[in-house]
Amino acid sequence: MRLHERCALVVVASLVAAAALAASPATAGAQRIAIASGTIVDQDGNPLEGVRVSIEYWYMGPRLSMGATGAGDRETINENSMRQSGNSTETKEDGTFSYPSLDAEAEYRVRFEKDGFIPLEMKRVFHVAGNDMGTLALISGNVEAARKGYETGYEAFEKRDFPAAIAGMTEVVDVYGDSDSSDEMLVVALGVLGQAHLQLGQPAEAEASLTRLLEIRLDNPIAHRGLGQVAAMNGDMQKALDHFGSAVALEPESAVGRYLYGYALQLSGRAAEAIPQLEACLEAQPSFVQAHKSLGMALADTGETAQAIEHLEAYLKAAPGAPDAAEVQAKLAEIKGLA
Repeated sequence: MRLHERCALVVVASLVAAAALAASPATAGAQRIAIASGTIVDQDGNPLEGVRVSIEYWYMGPRLSMGATGAGDRETINENSMRQSGNSTETKEDGTFSYPSLDAEAEYRVRFEKDGFIPLEMKRVFHVAGNDMGTLALISGNVEAARKGYETGYEAFEKRDFPAAIAGMTEVVDVYGDSDSSDEMLVVALGVLGQAHLQLGQPAEAEASLTRLLEIRLDNPIAHRGLGQVAAMNGDMQKALDHFGSAVALEPESAVGRYLYGYALQLSGRAAEAIPQLEACLEAQPSFVQAHKSLGMALADTGETAQAIEHLEAYLKAAPGAPDAAEVQAKLAEIKGLA
């Protein structure tokens, strides 16, 4: 992700849709055109001239339905959207910009850039009706320090050097101050900070970073998983279940998300609900050792003794020196006595 030297930037943008092309037998399937427009100012409300506004086509994926919009088939929209995007414009002296000829209902990546400012990037679907992008802020700071902190922090996190990861990502967060900017660097930094603090057994610090992340990105599964762990550490299992459930809904393919949700359900005495989550975890990642234990316990609680034995033995085989090995051995002996 490319960054510029930082300074505060507030984007006040609204999207105004143009009228649809007049329909005729020859043009009945033509695309409806959207226009992106808005104003860019600094933190003091002064208009910024020369901000580069780039709007690039982003593959819309299978989730958008074109049938109700009358906008045409997906292949045509994809082709036209790629053709019409990829250019850029700049804001005028009064900070305003206008970006025409975008396909309504297609998804685009929008980016605002100016030397001396941190770039802003987001994804938007432009509709026929007017769309308001709201007010977005980027905060000033030492961009070089932020970039270096991001790189060193992420590298440290991957090496499981959590104190160094926290130090690096704190440099990033300091750049943004109290901003609610959705810039990707801040989003990643907050997520790494939350996870690193959890690994070090610091739930209060983790909660602060992850709460801010969730306020910026309501659909962030990392924030939900982390806040679920914080809630569980604080003894609030219902809150933990709510967060874990949200994380699974947002990222159903995540083995970690499925495990955390299933484990919390199993600990809460809801074994029947835990089983499909833990099975999904192992389907996504067969080597997820802890899931074998939790699934075995849940199966035992529901009377599925043969399968319970299979998973608990798989856990002991994979982790014979686990701290809870004696506990699992005892559970196995109990189950086999009843089998």
